[in-house]
Amino acid sequence: MQINDKHYSHINFGTSYRKVVKPGYILGDCYEASTYFFVKGLQWNKFFNHVIEKYKNTPKVNVFSLAGSDGSEAYSIAMLLISKLGEENAKKFFPVIAVDFDKAVTRNARKGFMNLSADDELRINKYTGNKLNTFFERTNKSFLSDKIGATDRQEILTKFKLKPILQDKVHFITEDINTYVDKMPATNNLIFCRNCWPYLWKTREEFAQKLSTKTDANSYLVLGNFDSICCPMNVKNCYGFSMNKEFPNVFDKSGSGFFDDMRWLVNPIEENI
Repeated sequence: MQINDKHYSHINFGTSYRKVVKPGYILGDCYEASTYFFVKGLQWNKFFNHVIEKYKNTPKVNVFSLAGSDGSEAYSIAMLLISKLGEENAKKFFPVIAVDFDKAVTRNARKGFMNLSADDELRINKYTGNKLNTFFERTNKSFLSDKIGATDRQEILTKFKLKPILQDKVHFITEDINTYVDKMPATNNLIFCRNCWPYLWKTREEFAQKLSTKTDANSYLVLGNFDSICCPMNVKNCYGFSMNKEFPNVFDKSGSGFFDDMRWLVNPIEENI
């Protein structure tokens, strides 16, 4: 990951996983995107079955992907909801708002192209019931990824164009999540803020406190494995959050007081391909 400045006051999510190799080669800008589709650390099917049931009588649900990078997480959410509910019945969850400080990442994301690995394709088909072609159009362009490190970490990526059924469901905002959180509504929020907390450093406590005001009894806050293992934050047992008993890495305002401070010793939850 790349951090915007030496004081770690802003977040610039880039990694070596899926990368535009050089200016003009794929999308016109050189940047690194840290994520992949259906990132591990969440029981995607089980959790979203629960979400659909919980919000069945809620007319509008606000869905956020904070530190959303290139939109892989936001698009994962949208694809899963459409696959389970159909496009029309999933409308109340859209648009998914993807917020990231990195101008290059969000600018490229708005162009409607994604570079998918073979594992991306497998995971998308797994969670959507083999509907990759419903959401993406394969192009004839493929290339070797420019992963940092040894050549055996490189892989062939394929350029895909997002179809409107998916692209229209995500709205990208270029802003520091520390300031954007103030603009969020206070109820009916499904907030994904995953694998970024160790990089918040000085703003972490203030950010957690702000998030608490946006997470009512009808809201969820979803964190990632990286957050839980590398940075046991006070969000786990402060600011009114409770760790959900059924879903690891999911927090709510149930007031259950459930907190397993040994969770970091346990293998992180994931659903394998």
